[in-house]
Amino acid sequence: MDGSMQRGSALDWWHRYPALLETELDAFKAYGATASVSCRENGFLVLEVRWPTQAATLALRVGYCPTHPYGRPSVATSDLALSRHQCPFSGTLCLLTQESGQWRPGETAAALIASQLPRAIEAAEAHDAGGDAPAIEENAPDPLTTYFDHLCDRGSIALYDADLRIPQGASGPVTYTVRQRPTGGFEFILRTVRPSKGPWFASDFKPWEDAGAPAPVIGRWVRMKPEATSDLARLAAQADAIIARDEAGALAMGRRPAKARAGSELTVILFDEEVEYSRLGPGCLFLFRSAQRPPLLVRGRRIASDLLARAPVSAGLRDKRVLLVGLGAIGGFVGMELVRAGLGRLDVVDADTVEPGNSVRWILGREYWGRPKVDALVDHAGRHYPLTQVTGYPFRVGGAVNSAERAIEWGGHPLEWLRARVLEADVVLDATASVECQLFLERFCREQGKPYILGHATEGAAGGVVAQFAPDRPACRVCLENHWHDGTLPQPTVDRAGVLTPVGCNQPTFTGGAFDLQEVSMEIVRAALGVLVPDLYPRAQRGLAVADLAEAEGGRVTPRWTMHDLARHPHCGCGDQ
Repeated sequence: MDGSMQRGSALDWWHRYPALLETELDAFKAYGATASVSCRENGFLVLEVRWPTQAATLALRVGYCPTHPYGRPSVATSDLALSRHQCPFSGTLCLLTQESGQWRPGETAAALIASQLPRAIEAAEAHDAGGDAPAIEENAPDPLTTYFDHLCDRGSIALYDADLRIPQGASGPVTYTVRQRPTGGFEFILRTVRPSKGPWFASDFKPWEDAGAPAPVIGRWVRMKPEATSDLARLAAQADAIIARDEAGALAMGRRPAKARAGSELTVILFDEEVEYSRLGPGCLFLFRSAQRPPLLVRGRRIASDLLARAPVSAGLRDKRVLLVGLGAIGGFVGMELVRAGLGRLDVVDADTVEPGNSVRWILGREYWGRPKVDALVDHAGRHYPLTQVTGYPFRVGGAVNSAERAIEWGGHPLEWLRARVLEADVVLDATASVECQLFLERFCREQGKPYILGHATEGAAGGVVAQFAPDRPACRVCLENHWHDGTLPQPTVDRAGVLTPVGCNQPTFTGGAFDLQEVSMEIVRAALGVLVPDLYPRAQRGLAVADLAEAEGGRVTPRWTMHDLARHPHCGCGDQ
């Protein structure tokens, strides 16, 4: 090893494991290759390798990461131009799948190349010949668009229909909407792709309901396979040349092409690419130009019917509706998790505002301070989870007025309004932590024939409760209270000192962080899913779940949930007519 190898950091893997580099170099020799170190900077080491094959000797660049031997090496070459398993920009070869565990720390880079490089070449040649190679390669698509991601604007995205139909011809008009994101960048939605002439019967792409969507504007599409170039001006010029030739032909035939809006323009580059293993579909690159900025390449992402596939329960939630009462530290997370899971509709009821001190355990922060909690959740969900329709009601269940004027201002009976919301819901969730509210809502939901679930934490977030009630189950909220009074059902741990009254606030609150309180939120969500989609999320309906997050002496513990049957209490009259 030359003396310069001693430079760098003591954390460099070739310094930490002195024999490892020699092992790597010797392995290349064993395969008849020559290898020399060309770079060793910042923990990275790169070898220049001459690798013999039956056809020719290939010049390879073999890079090792700072975590070697635990992290996989990277291999690139400019002597091959494979149609798959190779990045067209850097020449990097895909010799392993992205699945964790594919690389074994005891393996050498030379052994990896000897095993996988011939397979990558064979697979690419099989596809070039019009076939595939499922036995020797990962059965996954290798789309061209992903290789352009490193050139794309980091703050922007373009969304399009996974089942996009591309017209015949070389170019034509598109319509799209564009929205500037609050955090910077743009969101484009490709609405239509139309031919330059003749009728087109494909419907507009509308991935979700969006009453505030901007008006569509006109752009252009062009059919071409994009060159692997980082020169966006060159890419734009190639697209413009095709469009100009096509438009000149249209004018010669007496057709006037649709015009893009002045000052800015979106050009959609369309081509065929692999979208599923051995199945081609539309690939899209989005080039946005305006007078105010250099060209932007925007990453395109398909919106498909499997958008929620990572959460299988979502398939059953699209037509479900939940009424959630209470958006505090527990209810806020309940609402957000239901939205994330793909619930069809969520109605939220709460009369409080977001306070700065709430941020330590509420779902949203500074941007929403001073706003009603229901408005904050509606706004955030609408921006980030548009598949769920969220409606907020700044209403306090059980709130009283003490003047005729205030009563008249209601303009209707609050319980008639509430009954309508309950009847629309598939399940009612109560995160108010108010015994008054729980007693009323449980009975009210039972009268309307609707299942009801309550959940709350104890003082100091030392424990929590989730209880389920249904019209066909005899126990009620009073039964639960009586069971607790008699000791026939356990109560969660309570930290009596876990209460404070914040400065400037007129009511006390319990202490505890979101990292503990979310335990209760998640159990409420799980209980709700068991009611909403029992086939997709089967759960034993025991009635009562009790969580202990702390010992009686105050020490914190890993959350412990126990499940209990909630039966009618013999001293409760809930079964009487």
